[in-house]
Amino acid sequence: MATVELAKAMGAKVIAGVSTLDKGDLPLSAGADTVLAYGRDRKAHKQFKLDVKAACKELDHPQGASLIVDVIHGDLFQDALVSSVRPLGKICLVGFVAGQKPIKPGLLLIKEASIVGSLWGRWARENPVEFRNNMNEIFGFMKDGKIKPRADTIFSLDNYIKAFELFENNEGKGNTVISMNASQHSKL
Repeated sequence: MATVELAKAMGAKVIAGVSTLDKGDLPLSAGADTVLAYGRDRKAHKQFKLDVKAACKELDHPQGASLIVDVIHGDLFQDALVSSVRPLGKICLVGFVAGQKPIKPGLLLIKEASIVGSLWGRWARENPVEFRNNMNEIFGFMKDGKIKPRADTIFSLDNYIKAFELFENNEGKGNTVISMNASQHSKL
């Protein structure tokens, strides 16, 4: 949701992917222009790829997405995301909840697309001024209401295992938080 909100705050058109359409309301509430289901198998991934291409055309980006932020990886990456990025576009890997798979470079080479990893720590240490400017911009978006802090489910520290089970079973619909403050949990 943070990616959707930040992209919208920065003026981007956003296509959000969810595992099942019953999870689509959350990205829409965060500002996504379109929400598509990527499913869990190659047939669903193929349909997702076609749906992304159609959505890109509707959003006046007929060559594909300029930037893809991938928190899933797994088979989805090769089955759908690589072909959905435009020539000279970027795919930013920020997670791999579906597991890590080898990356086949053929289509990336033809499209001259870039794959970048994203962990803020090192970049922030090496670029403190730019990092501070980025954080100030994000805080400004929060102050203006363009980005809202959100948590789908809050667990107490005593119930951290339930939080991990929610994540492992792909039942979450946003940020799952483990709270150190016992008065803040909404799901035990």
